[in-house]
Amino acid sequence: MVLLALSAALTIAWLPWLRVEVASGRWPRALLAVPPGLLGAFICGYAVYRLVLVRAGRYPAGKALAQLGLMLLALGVVTGVSVDPGPAVRVPGRLARALASANPEVRAMAAELVRHRPPEVARPLLPRLVELLGDRDGEVRREAHQSLVEVAGRDLGEGEGAAARWRSWLAGGER
Repeated sequence: MVLLALSAALTIAWLPWLRVEVASGRWPRALLAVPPGLLGAFICGYAVYRLVLVRAGRYPAGKALAQLGLMLLALGVVTGVSVDPGPAVRVPGRLARALASANPEVRAMAAELVRHRPPEVARPLLPRLVELLGDRDGEVRREAHQSLVEVAGRDLGEGEGAAARWRSWLAGGER
């Protein structure tokens, strides 16, 4: 039962956060296999236990087979959800690369796109947007500032000293 509870907790509470962290490159992709791995281990143990009961004549075979079938179906769903990060979660790596592009038009477009992403996707990119406040291209600076304002929900200004104010705000954890 501990494996089932741990697997359910990891899948429900930890997996959404983990998917964003993996997509941003902070955690290895292999960690996405932990929740379905724990559920698979529970199912294997449960199957052995039910097989012993069925062979001893103390549990109906049809009921055991149906339960295992439903568990395997749940395992398939959990595996599909955890292993496939989905397009919205894959974006941060691409956006991070675009924000670091040598082409100012690509940087400006990526900075604009950040504010149109869900908050859990946009927040990890805030430090890079702060760096872009000092970009040599004016359009990049404007788009970075606008995205910072939209994602952060506040305006700490732009121009001289703005990057320092934004860094201070990010370091304070006031997100």
